[in-house]
Amino acid sequence: MMEFKLPDLGEGVHEGQILAVHVTQGQSIKEDAPLLEVETDKAAVEIPSPCTGVVTSVHVQEKQLVHVGDVMITFTTEEQATPADPAQKKTVAVRSSPSVRKYARTLGINITTITGTGAGGRVTRQDIETANSEPIIVEATPIATTRAVTKPTLTLETEIEGVQEQTEFGMIVRQPMSQARKAISRAMSHAWKTIPHVTDCNDADITDIDKLRKEFKDPDQPNLKLTLLPFVLKAICRALKKYPIINAAICQDTGDVLFRQYVNIGIGIDSERGLIAPVIHNVDTMSVGEISAHLEQITVNARSASFSIADTKGATYTVSNAGAVGITRYSTPIIQQDTVACLAIGRARLMPWVVDGNITPRFILPLSHSIDHRLIDGGREIPFIEHLINDLEHPMRFAV
Repeated sequence: MMEFKLPDLGEGVHEGQILAVHVTQGQSIKEDAPLLEVETDKAAVEIPSPCTGVVTSVHVQEKQLVHVGDVMITFTTEEQATPADPAQKKTVAVRSSPSVRKYARTLGINITTITGTGAGGRVTRQDIETANSEPIIVEATPIATTRAVTKPTLTLETEIEGVQEQTEFGMIVRQPMSQARKAISRAMSHAWKTIPHVTDCNDADITDIDKLRKEFKDPDQPNLKLTLLPFVLKAICRALKKYPIINAAICQDTGDVLFRQYVNIGIGIDSERGLIAPVIHNVDTMSVGEISAHLEQITVNARSASFSIADTKGATYTVSNAGAVGITRYSTPIIQQDTVACLAIGRARLMPWVVDGNITPRFILPLSHSIDHRLIDGGREIPFIEHLINDLEHPMRFAV
């Protein structure tokens, strides 16, 4: 018998919540096949089977809180395995990384039907993308949910999972908060309590840069379709180099100002797990095309939970692309720990604008910039945001 215990997940993470159990008692399993999914404060981690054998006992269930060292699964190893059901011997295990398997499931692709082109027949991300280029029919699986009901009856457009409870005012549905949401809650509360936020709201006329974006061609990436965000990040990097105080941090031990000699930008991405902020490192060294490729990758990883805790560390500045979620203009972005500023980008739209004394329709981008008032005041923030807006309104000022 072999007991599989929850391993050390790194970065000081000691507990997690079971998102999914991929095996049942009596099931045959191959080494490296999907075993469990565990959600920590920052990432959903897929844990592969440590051995080939038969699952003797499953000691955990979905939504259960577990700690490092807890026994998850008990196996009979391959030498001892004697499955009761001969059909279980047909279990197919595909060689691939946990992130690739997660990516395949996100796209609704059965990875066992794909022939791997990687070393030793491993299925690669490119294999998944190639398979996804063909029409795929995904059969929806009904999810058991509980609809909240009150008297008089309230018809909800969204079904809610949870447990119904009766209160003196009517029915409620109690739903446990996920580990990720708890972590976000703690971080936001701490940031709001400890950092004096000041938010400066502005508009940028991005008519010219939007035209440039649509006409931009990268000879190394002929199929590349650019969004506005890579241009904004490029302009931010230029402004940060001119005003390095915005890229700095306050040492929590001594109160010293730490001027970072590198630019790592965290990008707020909306996902099913909440707001995730994966980091693009050394953005200032990248071209617009390279930034675009990194943005595409971290977005896929964030929404499929195929990233590690380390991928969310090290930001020197943060951007919240609020406009990508829906129609919104200005907001108050919350500053992350170890940074002193955060920019929220609203939804750009055509607006009447005065150009050379005439009113004309222009494409206007709302910007909301929060600063840590302990370190930065208007005399430092306003020149930074002016530099950023000037770049966005005159894109030929910076190389693309």
